[in-house]
Amino acid sequence: MLCDKCKKNEAKVYYTEIINGEKKEQHLCEECALEYTSFSMGSGILNQEMTLGSLLSSILGNYASAGNIHGTEEAETEPVCKNCGMTYSEFLKEGRFGCAECYGSFQKGLEKSLRNIQGSDTHTGKKPKGFETGTEKLVKELSEIDKLSIKLQDAIEKEEFEEAARLRDRIRQLKKEEVGNA
Repeated sequence: MLCDKCKKNEAKVYYTEIINGEKKEQHLCEECALEYTSFSMGSGILNQEMTLGSLLSSILGNYASAGNIHGTEEAETEPVCKNCGMTYSEFLKEGRFGCAECYGSFQKGLEKSLRNIQGSDTHTGKKPKGFETGTEKLVKELSEIDKLSIKLQDAIEKEEFEEAARLRDRIRQLKKEEVGNA
């Protein structure tokens, strides 16, 4: 397949950009990719081993250079991990952290970069099958009466009094059954 831009060289980069929900795909040769994409790629990157770490560091490096990595107006000093001594620049170059403490040390720069890249620094997509939050696990372990009591409180707060009365009656019935079985 030929490059979508120059129509001369073979396309080696398949570039997809989603802006405001609009998907734009391009098939580019290495030269056009260097010129037209929103993240910088070192010369000859296609001849190198492409890893997730190298791609991430390239993208984060661009967003970090667009503004300072601290998220403040004036950059004082570059963040350094207190545990392993890695600097943010070294992280961008390596594409991976030196230790688990690096996440906390570089948190401000990472949050700002992720907000710039994705529009948010929190995940809003799907959960893996079978995934349960801590709250969901606790609710699962509650008795039927406790679950209905929570629903009753919610119905009262929402002023859904018919539903609240139905739940109240069901709770009373379950409590009578418990006493009868004991």
